[in-house]
Amino acid sequence: MSENPPAANTPVNQPGLEYIIRFFALVPMALYMIVAALLTIIAVFSVYDAAKLIVAMVVNHNLADGIVSVINALLLTITIIVLFETVTVYFRTKHVEVRALLIAGLTGMVRHILIFNVSTTADVYTMFAAVALLAVLIAGIVLVKSEVTVSPV
Repeated sequence: MSENPPAANTPVNQPGLEYIIRFFALVPMALYMIVAALLTIIAVFSVYDAAKLIVAMVVNHNLADGIVSVINALLLTITIIVLFETVTVYFRTKHVEVRALLIAGLTGMVRHILIFNVSTTADVYTMFAAVALLAVLIAGIVLVKSEVTVSPV
């Protein structure tokens, strides 16, 4: 018994169906192009915001609060860049790399913890949920193999 099931029969001589299939194949590509353009704009604004925060921190000599704000802005920028890289990988390979999304999630979770400031939280369930989510994201990054294959030289 063969391991692969037989391929589905494709309709023959149905040009209308072929145009519909081509259209629906182009829709995700067009949407990813729009997302890539928007992520580019957002990343530029995010870098500009981080630069403004660094200048404000230096000018106001407010290092304690300024550093947290700058790290928050930079982590947001990193998340945007990772998402942009995910879109560009989709353009090259026609599939989404799960590991990159997990890394974006981990970066977002660390950013959330910095903003949320766990030290002032008295809710044990909220802290447990944050720790559990971090553990799942880290385990996913470790367990999911990179989909990019390197050819031996």
